[in-house]
Amino acid sequence: MVDSNPSALGEPAFANGSYSGRRQGGSATELPPLHTPPGRTLVRDRWERLVTAIDIPAPRDQVWQALTDPFSLRRWLAACHGDLAAVGRECVLDFEDGEFFLCRTLSADPPATLRYLWRWLGIGQAAEVTWELEDGPAGTRITVTEEATNPPRDWGSWNGGGWPGILEQLAAHLRTGMDWRWPWRRMGPYAQVEIPAPFFVVWDQLVSPGGLRYWLQVTGGGFAPGQTVPVMMGDASGRLDLAVHRIVQPGEEAPSFLPSVSFGLGRSSWGAEVGGRLWLEPAGWGRTLLQVFHFNWESLPAGLQLPERKLVAGFWAGAAWRAARMFAPAPAPSGPHSWS
Repeated sequence: MVDSNPSALGEPAFANGSYSGRRQGGSATELPPLHTPPGRTLVRDRWERLVTAIDIPAPRDQVWQALTDPFSLRRWLAACHGDLAAVGRECVLDFEDGEFFLCRTLSADPPATLRYLWRWLGIGQAAEVTWELEDGPAGTRITVTEEATNPPRDWGSWNGGGWPGILEQLAAHLRTGMDWRWPWRRMGPYAQVEIPAPFFVVWDQLVSPGGLRYWLQVTGGGFAPGQTVPVMMGDASGRLDLAVHRIVQPGEEAPSFLPSVSFGLGRSSWGAEVGGRLWLEPAGWGRTLLQVFHFNWESLPAGLQLPERKLVAGFWAGAAWRAARMFAPAPAPSGPHSWS
């Protein structure tokens, strides 16, 4: 008698159109998918260095004093709270318009070299600054080097234009003894903070309704073109009205394809709008730089321009810090308390 079962004759058996032979599953190892294993980006870092020099007809001791003495620093650069020449100590270079650098001195060899780290608003990326003073034929050759890793994309342009001007302020102050500092700037405040997450993830969470309530302290509404949302500045500083003018989504606009928001800030007492821009860009692989910038302070009443600028600078420093905290690792659970 012949068995009518096809599998008994050594022929493949199918059930509901699928093969049920003994070699099922073996093909996965013999012919893996085309893109296995996947490629992975491990590192994407940029390192930038700016070097600026000037010859000043003044002895090195006099230049060193201008670089480190708080009274002299205030007259040509910024108010110094602390001692910039104290190695291992921290101080603040305060521009007295709401913006400042937090500094930590790495080395000081008077009157030859001064090296320190600084962070804009105390939360920005840390860059390293080195001052070198050398005797020249007509006084002192000053060379300043600033180095940064993964700085903002336009860091070289606004810093590269700023250091020659700063050195010229120093030279003018040493030559005449006059104050050569700007009293305050009509643009800014500028805030930046590095966030430990890819910018697609950062964007989605920052502009979500819950995210806006936490880091920007929005009390109602959300980000949409043409919409105005109330923002609480905190303490007794009152409320700002943030008018969203334009939103660029990730991948929407060349050449960077990075997201941004153009907006305006206003208060009933201002009588004009202060323009603003918020944008993201990569800061190495898997990290994002959040940046905010303002302009048009000159349109406000003269008596409000500087004090209101200081309030807005403090608000954005706190907001940027809260934005970064949204992506910080969750703390370990605490143990039982003694009163529990």
